[in-house]
Amino acid sequence: MEAADYLLDIHSMLEPSPPVMICGPLDKGIRFAFDIAIPRDIVCDGGHANGTRMRDFVQFGDPGSPRNALLVECGQHWERAAEHVAWQTTWRFLRHTGAVDADLAAREIDAAEPPPQRLVRVTQAVIARTPDFRFAREFSGMEVVARKGDVIAYDGTETVLAPYDDCVLVMPVPNNVKTGLTAVRLGRIEPR
Repeated sequence: MEAADYLLDIHSMLEPSPPVMICGPLDKGIRFAFDIAIPRDIVCDGGHANGTRMRDFVQFGDPGSPRNALLVECGQHWERAAEHVAWQTTWRFLRHTGAVDADLAAREIDAAEPPPQRLVRVTQAVIARTPDFRFAREFSGMEVVARKGDVIAYDGTETVLAPYDDCVLVMPVPNNVKTGLTAVRLGRIEPR
């Protein structure tokens, strides 16, 4: 890790969800995610409560360092589309960092323009406080809850409400949420 100039950490997900690029809170990470140009959703967050991700390792989390890292969540474990996201992201990453010949990368990267990206800045994590945590309806990730005060979930006798209009649900855990762990992160779409 100490020797790496660039890092791409590739993951798949237990729960069904659209792919997301997780770039961290620094401007250099946000720019890097937009340079890679896929997937559509870029999630800017301050880290993970369960421990430091490779993406946040010392030099990658230092705004003064030119070293940079991204984490891509490609989709659900067994989805064929997740493999495609991983392959395309890897080739775009290698091309952008200059690690491979540009002509070789061009042969591997889809010719079609990817959809425009959007930046979602995480504002808070919702932690399951009871074993009775449940979502108000089925969510699979990156849905936008339209209005402040709309019900997102129930945690025992407490109601979890959207804290602002156009609240994005980042990687909800609908089936395997455990008391004391993150059930969903909430974010705002920011202009680029």
